[in-house]
Amino acid sequence: MNKKKEIIRTIRNFKRILKSGNVKTVLTVGDWDIYAKTYTIEEIAARFLRIKGYNVQITISDNTDHPSYLFGYIRFYRYARIKFNSN
Repeated sequence: MNKKKEIIRTIRNFKRILKSGNVKTVLTVGDWDIYAKTYTIEEIAARFLRIKGYNVQITISDNTDHPSYLFGYIRFYRYARIKFNSN
């Protein structure tokens, strides 16, 4: 599926969560290497909603202390915790 359509679908799902009023946490894992930084679809959608003024908190952590080295690429895992409707 097209990445743009997936982002729009994720934004709609996150809006449903926000409208329900329940506290919910979504955990995502992405990987970065030296040449390309790729954000997860969930993180892009959450950042969009946060810019629009919704109650979304994003916490980012990574493993830069212990990167993995595979086939000539240094890769870092990036963890994003997205919280909805938290105080």
